[in-house]
Amino acid sequence: MFKIKDFQGMQYSRDTSSQFGQKDYKFFNQQYATTSYQTEHDMNPALIVQPKEDEDVVKAVQWARDNKVSVAVRSGGHQYSGASSTGGKNIQIDLTNTYKDMMVLEEDGVPDDRALVLAGVSNRLQDFNDYLRSVNLFVPHGQCAYVCTGGHGQTGGYGQLGRSFGLFGDHIIKIRLIDHNGSIQNVTKQSDSELFYAILGGSPGNFGIITHYTVEVYRASSYMGTVAGPNGFKGPHGLKGLWIYEPKVLSRLLGFIAKMSDEGTAPRGYDLCCSVLSTDFPVTMLFPSLRDDNIWKKIQQKIKTALAKDVLDLLNGSFPAIIVLYAQWCPTNKTDKYDSTVDNWFKQFRDLQNDWSNHTLLINEFDEGMDTMTGKWIFPKRREFELPYVKRTYATKSQTLQKDGWVDAVVKRLDLIYNPHQKLDNDKSDKEGEVYDHCKLSVQIQCFGGKNSRFLLNKDNGTSYSWRDSTVVQTLDCFHDPGAKYRDYALNWQKTNDTIMIGAKSPFSKQDRRVLWGSWGDWDMSKPEIWQAYYEDADKYKRLGKARAKADPNGTFTANPFAVTAVRDGTKQ
Repeated sequence: MFKIKDFQGMQYSRDTSSQFGQKDYKFFNQQYATTSYQTEHDMNPALIVQPKEDEDVVKAVQWARDNKVSVAVRSGGHQYSGASSTGGKNIQIDLTNTYKDMMVLEEDGVPDDRALVLAGVSNRLQDFNDYLRSVNLFVPHGQCAYVCTGGHGQTGGYGQLGRSFGLFGDHIIKIRLIDHNGSIQNVTKQSDSELFYAILGGSPGNFGIITHYTVEVYRASSYMGTVAGPNGFKGPHGLKGLWIYEPKVLSRLLGFIAKMSDEGTAPRGYDLCCSVLSTDFPVTMLFPSLRDDNIWKKIQQKIKTALAKDVLDLLNGSFPAIIVLYAQWCPTNKTDKYDSTVDNWFKQFRDLQNDWSNHTLLINEFDEGMDTMTGKWIFPKRREFELPYVKRTYATKSQTLQKDGWVDAVVKRLDLIYNPHQKLDNDKSDKEGEVYDHCKLSVQIQCFGGKNSRFLLNKDNGTSYSWRDSTVVQTLDCFHDPGAKYRDYALNWQKTNDTIMIGAKSPFSKQDRRVLWGSWGDWDMSKPEIWQAYYEDADKYKRLGKARAKADPNGTFTANPFAVTAVRDGTKQ
């Protein structure tokens, strides 16, 4: 057992002989991916250190350098394949509680509709969003409440505002970090364009220990509608809908995403995302109004009317699988108005209740400032289901999703797990019934593309986030009960998805496109067939490799294979 001398914060050793020490280590070693990848990706660092302040981080980096071990960095622990952890003799620097600073910076030269905010990397998105709302500001960011800003900025920060405002990382203008020597640097596009480029989209955690971002955010008052349109709405306007899972309802909603993507002409202010969650999800976390007893009783009556008796008996009181739609429109310039065109866009979602009245459980609409609305999109749960999982996130640049039959293809795949008739129908096998019993899905599908999308148009802003021409990103996560048998069910389901969602004849994507935050499968970036799924071409990969070699000459920040290969003097190392 070893520890870092004169380190003020806590240190937890993997090799302690103390019974309580072992329990402490196990507790603080838990993060999102440990249920699925703890053994496969060796997520068991020799030492977990929790710095109190900069001085501790400096000590940890210098100790690692001098002892020739590597460090993994954790802010929120939500890298879904476990890349914020490590194993062997390496250590993890856990910044969960180290850098929670948040402050509006009073600086000259900031555009009238913007403000600058200093944000420590240990802030959860829920807390960051709450803070921005308190000062009437907003910025695009992801929906997961427990993700922290540190890794979020490096991997992009995909979220509900992706089309209208771009990625969270697009708004980072300064990065404060502690480098391989233990020195503090402030990196901007002007001071070190290559390092700035590499950190924001290149290879998370491999360039130094980031402590703070300076983020250019938006004043909500500058993005308010001024003229009342249909239904008295001015905008920004949002709709959050809830349906009982039904393949035909899902097909219709995904059809809206496919159409929006294929046409590629929607104005900047529109954002659309659809989620699907298996039975037993605590739905009141997403729709707090359901905690009202009168509303809950009405919802339960709708469920009893919508579903057949054999399905209700199978559910035995559990809440059924659900579909959730997130739709938003924001006036992004002074000429944007909530007119009949905007209202008709929302009307297509409202109209589902005409055909599926009992399956339509709630349609909530709200006209409010973006500082408040962004909080409506947050997913307020640490983890979708408390189970191991097999992850998939696919991106595409296709604009022929409707013609190619993507909607039917993805709904058929999801229906194999969501649909209770997989267990109930006589023509189904015992295995199909077991898959329904022992697997759960969390699905999120969002439109990012179009000629007016800031996700696309922000591509030349000095960052290196990949696949900016993507039109749709879909995440299909299969959770499963513990055990090799049930993991195989999930793995086999996903392997078939791979053959359908990727390939020359795929209705979704002809190319294997993955994102750093949603990594899956083999994670060894030294293999061309792997890095080519995360980066567009060899020139970009080499450029990032050169920045890595300069920023990490001793390999201190190379704690696992999920890292761009360093390029020194034209050779990879």
